[in-house]
Amino acid sequence: MIERPLSFMLVCAGLVITALAACAAPQPAAPASFTVLTLNVSPQKAQPGQEVILTAEVANTGGMPGNFEEPLIVNGKEEEAHVITIQPGYSKSLTYRVARKQSGKYVAQLGSRTVSFTVIGMVEQTVELKYDNDRPRDALWAGNNGGFLICFDPPQKPFSLNKVRICGGVYGVGWEGKSFNLMVLDSDMKSIVSDEAYAVEKFPVKSAYPYAPPVWVDFNVPVATLENKFYVYLYTGITGMGKHRGVHVGVDDSNFNEHSFLAQGRPPYATIVEPVSQYPAGIWYTDITRLNWMIRAYGTVMVPE
Repeated sequence: MIERPLSFMLVCAGLVITALAACAAPQPAAPASFTVLTLNVSPQKAQPGQEVILTAEVANTGGMPGNFEEPLIVNGKEEEAHVITIQPGYSKSLTYRVARKQSGKYVAQLGSRTVSFTVIGMVEQTVELKYDNDRPRDALWAGNNGGFLICFDPPQKPFSLNKVRICGGVYGVGWEGKSFNLMVLDSDMKSIVSDEAYAVEKFPVKSAYPYAPPVWVDFNVPVATLENKFYVYLYTGITGMGKHRGVHVGVDDSNFNEHSFLAQGRPPYATIVEPVSQYPAGIWYTDITRLNWMIRAYGTVMVPE
């Protein structure tokens, strides 16, 4: 049997205790580590300048809290970065908002996730706004100090108005040297562009309908970009000329009327009146639901190519 000095034995025992203590000590936690779980985009097809929203879910798969600071990259360029603190074992949602004016395909990247969206090119398209079927049953006057009012609501907005067409004519005598006004009004019946006066001779048909049916006449108007419904108002301005004389407008009764009105006065004092106030009782055109003025509006809208 080999004898060991007591000092040697004590050193060995100390080494064993130290080793056991080292094994029992907790290991340091792993640093924060982030994983982008999802990356989504809406809408996938956008118009130029339209906001595109990207949403991401980011998890901390490490052992310690940390800040996620990676930027969103769109087509290789940094867009923006959100700095958020995420606890270990948890995830958080992020939202990014981007807009591009140039048409084309864009690829967005966050971490290892990518998603794409497309900005659609836009082209200009001419739009005709009308409520008549091009079949005038008659041509009517608007009364003394009266006018024909019609409301339009463009199917796409903004709508750039540039032309008005009116199916009309002139009745009677005594209108020489007289004028009428064409106005564009907003939804509150306030002028959008300055009204313009035209000589009654603008309408080539001068007779009594039905002997000479009304014809379409074009009126170029100052371009107005409209975001809401609007009115076109043909104010005949007839005073002191005798009943039924002056400008008449074609009326189509084939559709139920929801847009045409008979009015009195000039804006901002124009008011809507009932046809029975101007026309003999019992005649079909005292029924406002049957009076579609043959007035049309033309303009342009931007649509996807």
